[in-house]
Amino acid sequence: MATKVLVLGGGSGGLVAANKVKKLLGDRVEVVLVDRNTHHEFMPAYPWVAFGMREPEQIRRPLANLEKRGIQYLQATVEALNPAQNTVKTSAGELSYDYLVVSLGAEAMPSPAPDSHAPWSMAGALKLREALKGFKGGRVVVGVSSPYYPCPPAPYEVAGQVEFALKVKGVRQASSVDVFHINPAPLAGMGPIISGKVLEILKSKGVRFHGEFEPASFEGGKVKAKDGRELPYDLLILVPPFAPNKVVRESPLAGPQGFPEVDPSTFRSKKFGNVFVIGDTVNPALMLPPAGVVAHFQGEFVAGVIASDLKGAYIGEPFNPVAMCIMDFGDNALLPQCSFDRVLAGTGMPSCGVMAVGKWVRVTKILFEGFWFATLIE
Repeated sequence: MATKVLVLGGGSGGLVAANKVKKLLGDRVEVVLVDRNTHHEFMPAYPWVAFGMREPEQIRRPLANLEKRGIQYLQATVEALNPAQNTVKTSAGELSYDYLVVSLGAEAMPSPAPDSHAPWSMAGALKLREALKGFKGGRVVVGVSSPYYPCPPAPYEVAGQVEFALKVKGVRQASSVDVFHINPAPLAGMGPIISGKVLEILKSKGVRFHGEFEPASFEGGKVKAKDGRELPYDLLILVPPFAPNKVVRESPLAGPQGFPEVDPSTFRSKKFGNVFVIGDTVNPALMLPPAGVVAHFQGEFVAGVIASDLKGAYIGEPFNPVAMCIMDFGDNALLPQCSFDRVLAGTGMPSCGVMAVGKWVRVTKILFEGFWFATLIE
């Protein structure tokens, strides 16, 4: 009888894990992917939707397409995890498994600023597009409400893209663009080389950066920091706070801070040996960035570990603790790379550098979008 591998979440990590384990083991496994959504969405393209470069249908594909790859897809909401019984409660009933891969992502919490916009979802991207349509110029402020959010470079990309959009609309001269962050420098965890290059690009576009700006209130068209600084705005783009997925943080997998406790070398649960947790659900606790590229590599690796369990020898890919993210500033782009070997080993900070800078780098991101769909869900 085939071994049942249950994958929770149809984002980047879950999609890669489901495809890879099926490719490695074929008919030896029954792979079931569960997601509450009907489509997989290429989340890096949400800002492109906000700024009119993409339409929603261009950046999503039906998860039902996975059936053509021998992967069962079930549209359902995950309600509870019962790892001691090897079961998962869903809105479509209880599911059993031999192996479980949890890739449910992070959960967006209510924004502290009701008048803000956030292209961190399809709905948020479309709402921002509507706001920009009628924007005649003024003060634009981009920022974060907490240190934990998906895609660390995104606030700086959005600041650069909105500056370019205002230029195209012909209202840049009548506008200002500011971006604030809780950290002292952009992408401070990546070191001074990356931070310096991001600051250089923002400065060339006239975008002002405000570091160590921890928001305390959003009232009267102003963001006020705990140290008293204020940023007035006519348009506020604010990353909402995020938390580990509610189902996971309330499950037996969760540790003291709500994040699952996993072996950082295998992403296997320390409590349940047939359970793996990847992606934004666990990465902040491992000091890994909550980014799709990291979840992608984790999905490949975990599929190999499961194959190793079943075949008796490791035949998958080694985990690649590298994050590469093309940062699109609208009329410029940056490709940084960081290795997190020392972070996972507990011996130091990530090692980062700049791989490429220039308008042509944006083309690579556009090409990757097509490659992603073609290899995983079309």
